[in-house]
Amino acid sequence: MQKIKATLLNNAMLLALLAGAVSSQQALATTQLNITGTIKASPCIVDGDSGNGIDVDLGNNIQASTLAAASSFSDWKPFNLTLTDCPVTTNVVTATFSGLPATENTALYRNTGDATRVQVELQDAANNNMGDGKTMTTNVNHSLNNAVFALKARAFSSQGGATPGSIVGTVQVAFVYQ
Repeated sequence: MQKIKATLLNNAMLLALLAGAVSSQQALATTQLNITGTIKASPCIVDGDSGNGIDVDLGNNIQASTLAAASSFSDWKPFNLTLTDCPVTTNVVTATFSGLPATENTALYRNTGDATRVQVELQDAANNNMGDGKTMTTNVNHSLNNAVFALKARAFSSQGGATPGSIVGTVQVAFVYQ
Protein backbone atom coordinates (compact mmCIF):
# COMPACT_ATOMS: atom_id res chain seq x y z
CA MET A 1 0.00 0.00 0.00
CA GLN A 2 2.90 2.25 0.85
CA LYS A 3 4.32 1.46 -2.57
CA ILE A 4 1.04 2.34 -4.30
CA LYS A 5 0.85 5.65 -2.41
CA ALA A 6 4.43 6.44 -3.37
CA THR A 7 3.72 5.59 -7.00
CA LEU A 8 0.57 7.75 -7.00
CA LEU A 9 2.46 10.58 -5.33
CA ASN A 10 5.27 10.30 -7.90
CA ASN A 11 2.73 10.26 -10.75
CA ALA A 12 0.93 13.29 -9.29
CA MET A 13 4.21 15.19 -9.02
CA LEU A 14 5.12 14.18 -12.56
CA LEU A 15 1.76 15.45 -13.85
CA ALA A 16 2.21 18.69 -11.92
CA LEU A 17 5.66 19.16 -13.44
CA LEU A 18 4.33 18.43 -16.93
CA ALA A 19 1.45 20.87 -16.43
CA GLY A 20 3.90 23.48 -15.23
CA ALA A 21 6.12 22.90 -18.24
CA VAL A 22 3.18 23.26 -20.61
CA SER A 23 2.01 26.44 -18.94
CA SER A 24 5.57 27.76 -18.92
CA GLN A 25 5.74 27.28 -22.68
CA GLN A 26 2.46 29.19 -23.13
CA ALA A 27 3.77 31.97 -20.94
CA LEU A 28 6.82 32.26 -23.19
CA ALA A 29 4.75 32.71 -26.38
CA THR A 30 5.08 36.21 -27.90
CA THR A 31 3.06 38.21 -30.34
CA GLN A 32 3.35 41.50 -32.18
CA LEU A 33 0.80 44.31 -32.24
CA ASN A 34 0.55 46.07 -35.59
CA ILE A 35 -1.05 49.42 -34.85
CA THR A 36 -2.07 51.45 -37.87
CA GLY A 37 -4.11 54.54 -38.67
CA THR A 38 -4.47 57.35 -41.15
CA ILE A 39 -4.28 61.06 -40.52
CA LYS A 40 -6.45 62.97 -42.94
CA ALA A 41 -6.47 66.64 -43.70
CA SER A 42 -9.50 68.22 -42.10
CA PRO A 43 -12.19 69.46 -44.47
CA CYS A 44 -12.96 73.04 -45.25
CA ILE A 45 -16.50 74.41 -45.18
CA VAL A 46 -18.32 74.97 -48.49
CA ASP A 47 -19.34 78.63 -48.35
CA GLY A 48 -23.01 79.24 -49.09
CA ASP A 49 -24.11 75.59 -48.78
CA SER A 50 -26.80 75.27 -46.13
CA GLY A 51 -27.30 71.60 -46.89
CA ASN A 52 -29.22 72.00 -50.14
CA GLY A 53 -26.29 72.82 -52.39
CA ILE A 54 -25.36 76.09 -54.06
CA ASP A 55 -27.61 77.75 -56.61
CA VAL A 56 -26.13 79.12 -59.82
CA ASP A 57 -28.75 81.16 -61.66
CA LEU A 58 -28.24 81.34 -65.43
CA GLY A 59 -31.01 83.93 -65.65
CA ASN A 60 -34.70 84.03 -66.45
CA ASN A 61 -34.45 85.88 -69.74
CA ILE A 62 -32.51 83.52 -72.05
CA GLN A 63 -34.21 83.84 -75.42
CA ALA A 64 -35.02 80.65 -77.34
CA SER A 65 -33.70 82.42 -80.44
CA THR A 66 -30.27 82.64 -78.75
CA LEU A 67 -30.16 78.82 -78.73
CA ALA A 68 -31.71 78.28 -82.19
CA ALA A 69 -28.54 77.25 -84.06
CA ALA A 70 -26.41 74.17 -83.45
CA SER A 71 -23.59 74.83 -80.91
CA SER A 72 -25.24 78.03 -79.70
CA PHE A 73 -25.05 79.21 -76.12
CA SER A 74 -26.11 81.83 -73.60
CA ASP A 75 -23.79 84.25 -71.83
CA TRP A 76 -21.44 82.83 -69.23
CA LYS A 77 -22.47 83.14 -65.60
CA PRO A 78 -19.19 83.38 -63.62
CA PHE A 79 -19.18 82.29 -59.97
CA ASN A 80 -16.80 81.15 -57.28
CA LEU A 81 -17.06 77.89 -55.40
CA THR A 82 -15.38 78.96 -52.16
CA LEU A 83 -14.21 76.78 -49.31
CA THR A 84 -13.70 78.58 -46.00
CA ASP A 85 -12.26 77.76 -42.58
CA CYS A 86 -9.61 75.52 -44.10
CA PRO A 87 -7.28 74.09 -41.45
CA VAL A 88 -3.67 75.27 -41.50
CA THR A 89 -2.60 71.70 -42.30
CA THR A 90 -4.58 71.71 -45.56
CA ASN A 91 -2.52 73.07 -48.45
CA VAL A 92 -4.23 71.82 -51.61
CA VAL A 93 -7.83 70.97 -52.46
CA THR A 94 -8.89 68.89 -55.48
CA ALA A 95 -12.49 69.06 -56.67
CA THR A 96 -13.97 66.27 -58.78
CA PHE A 97 -17.11 67.15 -60.75
CA SER A 98 -19.73 64.55 -61.58
CA GLY A 99 -23.24 64.50 -62.88
CA LEU A 100 -25.49 63.13 -65.58
CA PRO A 101 -23.72 63.74 -68.91
CA ALA A 102 -25.77 65.06 -71.80
CA THR A 103 -26.49 62.46 -74.48
CA GLU A 104 -25.65 64.97 -77.23
CA ASN A 105 -22.20 65.76 -75.80
CA THR A 106 -20.76 64.02 -72.73
CA ALA A 107 -18.60 67.08 -71.92
CA LEU A 108 -21.87 68.83 -71.00
CA TYR A 109 -24.41 68.08 -68.28
CA ARG A 110 -27.95 66.95 -69.03
CA ASN A 111 -30.76 69.44 -68.58
CA THR A 112 -33.49 67.82 -66.47
CA GLY A 113 -35.75 70.87 -66.75
CA ASP A 114 -38.54 71.09 -69.31
CA ALA A 115 -36.68 73.14 -71.94
CA THR A 116 -35.63 70.74 -74.70
CA ARG A 117 -32.49 70.54 -76.79
CA VAL A 118 -30.53 72.39 -74.09
CA GLN A 119 -27.56 71.25 -71.99
CA VAL A 120 -25.52 72.87 -69.22
CA GLU A 121 -21.86 73.72 -69.80
CA LEU A 122 -19.43 74.15 -66.88
CA GLN A 123 -15.86 75.45 -67.22
CA ASP A 124 -13.13 76.81 -65.02
CA ALA A 125 -11.86 80.38 -65.48
CA ALA A 126 -9.14 79.11 -67.84
CA ASN A 127 -11.82 77.67 -70.21
CA ASN A 128 -11.18 74.03 -69.25
CA ASN A 129 -14.28 71.89 -69.45
CA MET A 130 -15.48 70.60 -66.07
CA GLY A 131 -17.73 67.83 -67.37
CA ASP A 132 -18.42 64.54 -65.61
CA GLY A 133 -15.27 63.11 -64.00
CA LYS A 134 -13.09 66.20 -64.51
CA THR A 135 -10.93 67.48 -61.67
CA MET A 136 -9.66 70.88 -60.66
CA THR A 137 -6.98 71.63 -58.07
CA THR A 138 -6.35 74.84 -56.17
CA ASN A 139 -4.08 75.91 -53.34
CA VAL A 140 -5.37 77.03 -49.97
CA ASN A 141 -4.77 80.70 -49.32
CA HIS A 142 -3.51 80.50 -45.73
CA SER A 143 -3.76 84.23 -45.11
CA LEU A 144 -7.52 84.05 -45.84
CA ASN A 145 -7.91 80.42 -44.75
CA ASN A 146 -9.85 79.57 -47.90
CA ALA A 147 -9.69 77.90 -51.30
CA VAL A 148 -11.48 79.38 -54.31
CA PHE A 149 -12.52 77.56 -57.47
CA ALA A 150 -13.33 80.13 -60.19
CA LEU A 151 -16.02 78.63 -62.43
CA LYS A 152 -18.56 79.65 -65.03
CA ALA A 153 -21.72 78.05 -66.41
CA ARG A 154 -24.05 78.63 -69.33
CA ALA A 155 -26.87 77.09 -71.31
CA PHE A 156 -25.68 75.31 -74.44
CA SER A 157 -27.57 73.81 -77.37
CA SER A 158 -25.61 71.16 -79.24
CA GLN A 159 -28.29 70.62 -81.88
CA GLY A 160 -29.98 74.01 -81.80
CA GLY A 161 -33.74 74.45 -81.83
CA ALA A 162 -34.05 74.90 -78.07
CA THR A 163 -37.60 75.20 -76.79
CA PRO A 164 -38.73 77.52 -73.98
CA GLY A 165 -38.79 76.06 -70.48
CA SER A 166 -36.70 75.59 -67.38
CA ILE A 167 -33.04 74.67 -67.26
CA VAL A 168 -32.00 72.40 -64.41
CA GLY A 169 -28.54 70.89 -64.16
CA THR A 170 -27.15 69.09 -61.14
CA VAL A 171 -23.43 68.71 -60.58
CA GLN A 172 -21.92 66.97 -57.56
CA VAL A 173 -18.53 68.16 -56.34
CA ALA A 174 -16.34 65.91 -54.18
CA PHE A 175 -13.33 67.43 -52.44
CA VAL A 176 -10.02 65.80 -51.51
CA TYR A 177 -7.88 67.69 -49.02
CA GLN A 178 -4.10 67.44 -48.85
